[in-house]
Formats: sequence, structure tokens, C-alpha cells
Amino acid sequence: MLGDMRIARYVSGTTVREEALEHGRLLGLYWSATGQVQREDVTASLTSRDNFGIPKLDPLAQPLSVFELEIDGQSLHNGWEWVSAMERAGARPGTIEAVVTLRHLLRPISVNVVTRLDGTPVLARWLEITNTGAVSAALAHVSPWSGMLWNADPTWTQGVGGPASALYSLGYLPPENWGEEGDFTWQPLPHERFRIERTNNRFHGSPYWIVRNEVTGESCFIALAWSGNHFAEFAYRSRTMLSFKTGPLGPAPLRVMAPGETVISPEVHLGMLHTGFDQSVQSWHRHVRTSVLPPRPVGKEMYTIAARVVEQPDDWILKEIDIAAEMGCEAFMVDAGWYGESFTEWFEHRGDWFEGSWLPGGMAGIREHIHGKGMLFGLWLEPEAVTAKSKLYREHPDWVLKTDPPENRPVGAFGYGLNLAIPEAAQYFEDSVIKVIRDFKLDFYKTDFNITTYEGGQNVRDGLAENESLRHFETLYRVYDRVHAELPDVALEDCAGGGGRNDLGMMSRFHYACESDYSSFPRSIRAINGMTLFLPPEAICYYHNHIPMAHQTADLDTHLRVTLFSVPIYVGFGAQGANRSNDYFVTTRRYIELAKTFCRPIMANRPIVYHHTPDIGVFKPADWCVLEYAAPDRTRAYAGIFKVNGAGASDYVLRPRGLSWSHDYRVTLDNSQQTFIVSGRELANTGLRLSLDAAMTSELVLFEVVAHD
Repeated sequence: MLGDMRIARYVSGTTVREEALEHGRLLGLYWSATGQVQREDVTASLTSRDNFGIPKLDPLAQPLSVFELEIDGQSLHNGWEWVSAMERAGARPGTIEAVVTLRHLLRPISVNVVTRLDGTPVLARWLEITNTGAVSAALAHVSPWSGMLWNADPTWTQGVGGPASALYSLGYLPPENWGEEGDFTWQPLPHERFRIERTNNRFHGSPYWIVRNEVTGESCFIALAWSGNHFAEFAYRSRTMLSFKTGPLGPAPLRVMAPGETVISPEVHLGMLHTGFDQSVQSWHRHVRTSVLPPRPVGKEMYTIAARVVEQPDDWILKEIDIAAEMGCEAFMVDAGWYGESFTEWFEHRGDWFEGSWLPGGMAGIREHIHGKGMLFGLWLEPEAVTAKSKLYREHPDWVLKTDPPENRPVGAFGYGLNLAIPEAAQYFEDSVIKVIRDFKLDFYKTDFNITTYEGGQNVRDGLAENESLRHFETLYRVYDRVHAELPDVALEDCAGGGGRNDLGMMSRFHYACESDYSSFPRSIRAINGMTLFLPPEAICYYHNHIPMAHQTADLDTHLRVTLFSVPIYVGFGAQGANRSNDYFVTTRRYIELAKTFCRPIMANRPIVYHHTPDIGVFKPADWCVLEYAAPDRTRAYAGIFKVNGAGASDYVLRPRGLSWSHDYRVTLDNSQQTFIVSGRELANTGLRLSLDAAMTSELVLFEVVAHD
């Protein structure tokens, strides 16, 4: 309590957040990125009125509400009473959840405002919304977290260019289209509002945003842990105040809530950071590792994978397995094309998740062949997809996603979506996932989602056309939560036409996710460069050779060096009859071995990422893409210097950031295989001048601490 106000204060790392219930509104009072909690008199003064009757923070004039909720056509932005506040143990070890319970005075709705704290500067927030009434309630809109980010003192803006200058900038991933993952860009936030909407139900620019205060230097990292359509809005309406909101998007109602039912909103992750950009990214990575990514199964912390779509029947796939083992891969994934009534194109029988008769020895025979080579066995599945040629569609055409009742036309491009709001269809989805993993005895599993469902389907419920999306992801998330509980030894890979679902909602259920389907250089490394702003590199997998002729866009070493900066998945090694003693195979084996022996001790142990070129995106003009990964104890690091423009300068000076000034390092230049010893201090100050005079070439630099007697 502070006077008549109920106060909730959240402190995690250097982040402080205070909120208050005043006049029936839950308001955000302030953020701090330094760990300092404001004095009680300062906090009280924020809502008290001055001599003219005007408070510093006025919810009637300013967007201060910490969440938005619309039920049955009524905005529930006010009318709340405080019921209780408590702490409970978080679902993830080492975390706690603070719960503020509110009850609405006009509508039969109660809300738990839940905030997870994990010791990092990033908080996670969601709502648990309960219909306490006797009839169904229509949830039309929800923003689990919203309100003020900054309310700068006007004197702070002096000398930054006058009223026309943008005080705030937004960094985000604009693309929605296939193959454009990682295209990070900055833009000034205009006065008025800037709104982002994603409406394909598969988007290749994931819901991550960085807001930068150009006056104070603070950054606010925000993510929506949600895999469907969504919005984000940033409002810069006064001279200094910036507010935001984000949440799921779709035609109302998003959800029809039965009496007594509780609906859990998506999570919003938010961190206020006042450090350098590298340090801010590293704080975000610590949060994602602590509160989002599930721990890898023991013995499967990191492995090099080969994967192939079943392109021919009979023993073709066995020969691919043999080549992968010979090249040094530690796992083999049978990708699409293993299922259905007849051998055909991989996409034609999606939905029929029974093994095809053309598999040599059946799935058990393939598994034993892989295990006999000392490799892990994995399998691909697209359990949300249904195609018109499938047995499933012939038997259950009513199970596909439909819209426009009562017309009920099917929804989906490149296949139909399975309607998970239908209990029988949801059970088929769940049984398919569990059966494939359990009956085929998988070591690792890949899910995919290649269809586009746009605004989604609708189901008539209590006389309302309910959007299917919330129920869809409730089911999907629940099923993969069950996989973790019942099959904890299976490693899980997320894919959606490449990186179409790399949000924190999916990442909280999968160990790693696909970077992009479009894996030719330089898009490959530029996409990894952009995606590692938000996801740690060990949580990203890269499909090497996925695009035919991709090897022709860069020299061989450059083509292979990209595999060192994420989890490598080799999509074959060329013709089965090729001479595997030639330079291509010898060089490829060298990089597979280098990944296992030098890079893996870094990659598998929470690498510290340094973005030397963080702002280049995927498509904007750039000369270089430079990434550095370092061990947390600074004993080892490696950097890739990729030249992506032949017209630019031929020299690049690398000043590594992940080394200790007090140690000496053995430095290896991979192009020339020159090795020398130099101090970390000299490397950081003077750097290494590297020369690359042709486009689409690279240098790899390895650093290893020298132990002195």
C-alpha cells in the first residue's frame, strides 16, 4: 500500500517495474533499468495533483493501463478491484511468479496478472482470465502487457535536434514472406502511432522488437510468445511519452469462454536495459536460456545432423545414411516423403502419418540402420497439415479448417489446416505426434508447418463465429508440453517453411528452430546474424545445401563456414556415386570435425555472441557480415569475417570483444593456416587486419588461450 493505492513492485536483475491500482485502473508508474527503486514520496507524486489539479501521470490523458481486455463488446480498462497478491514457484527452476488478482465490478470476470522473474533484467507477463458468470463470454481483444515505456523529462530532449527529431527508434524483423528471416532493420518511430500487423498465420519476421531511447541510450527488448497472427503498436503522441501494446490478432471473438473457464493469454517478455548493444543482447539471451528454452536431453546437447527428403524408393535412403556416417555426422533425420498410401511428391499425402511400403525394412529397419552407424535417428512430421489427396481428407473432410459460416469454405494455401477446435481432429493431431515419436522410437523429432491460413478458420460456438487460432495454439502447446513430460529424452526441432514460427511460444517447447529455408550465401549468414539478436545460436539450426546450386554462390570454405555459427544440418553431400576422396569431401569433413572439436565446446555451453555488424539485415547494402562467438570464461572464441560485397573495401580490422585483456591467445587464420601468439589487450586495441579482395569470400579466425607456467 502507498496511501490509498495498491502497489505491485517487480525487481529482477537491474530492472524495476512498479504498478498501482488507482480508481479501478491498473497503471504503470515507472520503469528503471538501473535497479534503483524510487522513493515512496516520488512514487506517490506521480499520481498526485499539482497546484493546477494536474497529475504527472493521468490515465484519462495518457496510455498507462498495463493490459487491455475487451469482453462482450466492453473494454475492461477500468472498473477493477484488488483481490490479492501472492508469489508462487515458477514452472521453470529458479524462477518465481508474482500474481496480482483483480475482480471486475461490472462484468463477471476475474484476472490474474502474472509476472515471471528469473533474475535477469527481463520480465515475462501473461493474464489468466476467468469467466465467473453463468453464461458464455466473448473475448474480443487482449493485450497482455501495454502502457508507458518512457516518459522523459522534457529537459532531456534539449540538444537532440528539436521537436522534429525522433526520440525513439524501433528495431524489428519486418518480413512476412518465405525466405526473408533475419532481415533486422531500424527505423525512427514517428509522432502518432506505428502499428505492425501479421496476418498470414505463418510469418518469417518473428515477433521481436527493440525500442531504443535515443536520448538516454536505454533499450527495451520486447517479444510476444505467440505463434499466430498478432499486432504490435507503438504510440509516440506527446513530446516525450512512448507507449506500446501487443497481443494476438484476429476477427472477434478470439475466444468464447464457457462459464467457469479460464483462458491464458500469450506471454509478453520485456526487458529494460541500459548497457551497450552487445551486452543488451547477451542479457536477452540469458533470459531466453533461463526462462524459455527447454534444457536439452542428456547426451543430446549438440550433434551434427544429416537430413534428406525421401526422393526415391527402396535403398536410396540407406545409401544417404551411409554417406552421412562416413562424413562424420552424428545424427540422421528422415525428412518428408516417408508416409502415405503410395510413393509420390512429399507434399501430396500430408495427414496420412503411417509409414510407406517403399521404405527398406520399414521405419524399424531404417532406425536400426542409422543406429548401426552410431548415429541418432530423427523424423519429420507436419501434423497440422491435411492435403486433398490424403486418406485423412477422404474420411474426414469436416476436420479441415473452414471459415465464413454457414458456407464453411476450407482455409489454406499449399494444403489445408487441421481444425484443432474440433475435439476429434485435436485428438488425431495429438495421437499422430505421440505415436510417431513413441512407436518409431525417435531420438529427435522435427515438426513443420508449410501451409498459410491467413486470418484462420471460424467455428460456430454459442451462436458466435469464434476464430480458431487461440484454441489451435492451446492444443498445439499442450501436446508438446505432454511430449516433454512423457518423452523427455527426445530432442525437438521447430520448423515452419523454414523460420516461420521462431517466436518464444514455440521456442519454449522446442530445443532449436530452423533459421530459414533459403540457405544460400550470403542470405544464410546474414539471416543468422539477424536472428541471433533474439535467439542464442545453439537454438538455431542451419540447413546447409538445402537450396540447389547454393554451393555456387560462395567459395567452398565460405559455404561451409556458415555451418559453424548454428546447429548444422547437412542436406546431403551430392551424388551418391561421387568420389569422396576429392577436395570437396575432404574439406567438408574438415569443417564437420572443426565444428565438433573447436566450436562445440563454445556452442554447447552458452556462447557469448558479439555482433560486429548488427544492423545490416539481409537485403540492405553491406560490405561485411562479422560474427564472433566466445566461451563465457574467455578461454576460446572464433569469428567469421564474411565479405558480401566485392565493390567495398578489401581490408577489415577485427577487434575481438570476447577475449580477456590479461591473457595471451594462440590465433589461427584459417585461410593461410598461420598461427601466432598475441595478447588479448593487443587484439582488442589494435586488432587484426584481414584482407579479402573478392566478394562472397571469408576468413575464419580461431582464438585459444595460452597457458603459461
